[in-house]
Amino acid sequence: MKGLGSTVPRALSTGTRMICADNTGARQVQVVSVLGYHGVRRRQPKLGLGDIAIASVKKGTPDMRRKLVRAVVIRQKKEIRRPNGMRLSFEDNAVVIVDDRNEPRGTEIKGPIAREVAVRYPRLGSMATTIV
Repeated sequence: MKGLGSTVPRALSTGTRMICADNTGARQVQVVSVLGYHGVRRRQPKLGLGDIAIASVKKGTPDMRRKLVRAVVIRQKKEIRRPNGMRLSFEDNAVVIVDDRNEPRGTEIKGPIAREVAVRYPRLGSMATTIV
């Protein structure tokens, strides 16, 4: 997995509800934990753009609800800073559900995704309609 070239603030914590931007049947998910997060004692795990979370599906089709899934953050409201000085922020926080090999479970992604995510996860980049 490639490292990010941008400065991504980890603005989303556990308990955050986000929309699911793919067609897997989930509409809203809640972050339960963050994969690969090594914090300190009593600190809430945080995640940002391109991070993988374990999430619980809160709204969606009956067969998807109440399932624990892996999800990649593709958009966040908090602005990120790119090496060329440009700052980028989105209108919402959104995730895409992935499998154990970090490949998307759905077949399409609604809305734009960040270029940093498309570089780190090429399959997500090829499915996206817009890369910002």
